[in-house]
Amino acid sequence: MDCLRRGNQSGFTLVEMLITLTIMSVVGLIANSSYRDFRERTILNRAAEVIAADVALTRTYAIRERANVSMVADESNQTYQIRDAAGNVLKTRWFDADSDLRLAQLDVRTSGDSLTFNARGMLVSAFALIDVGSDSDSKRVVVNGLGRHRIIAN
Repeated sequence: MDCLRRGNQSGFTLVEMLITLTIMSVVGLIANSSYRDFRERTILNRAAEVIAADVALTRTYAIRERANVSMVADESNQTYQIRDAAGNVLKTRWFDADSDLRLAQLDVRTSGDSLTFNARGMLVSAFALIDVGSDSDSKRVVVNGLGRHRIIAN
């Protein structure tokens, strides 16, 4: 047996190194996939919160200006604008590929793809639904006639 051992050799065999690298690769792939899913969910949640905040902002503009103010969506370009009664653009928001809040879907489910608040802060239509989606998940912003909103899983 002594002829097989040459002093106190320390280190890892090639097989041990390959097994360790394989395990580390599998763990890295799982972590990367989980992180990508987490990031996508975070972006979707943030986008829904931003849209809900902009609905509240549109309502606030209408009350402050004592005139109709609308949030008008351009779904094909993943954007919307907040406009006053004269058509002046008060704010523009993008959710396209160049944005930090990239969405796969932006769908305003009202006539004319817009929400309009009157001078009293009431939604002109009975309610509005705004669907936002990523590649794997979606959220819905529900706005009632009083202008109150909530975010729900779709």
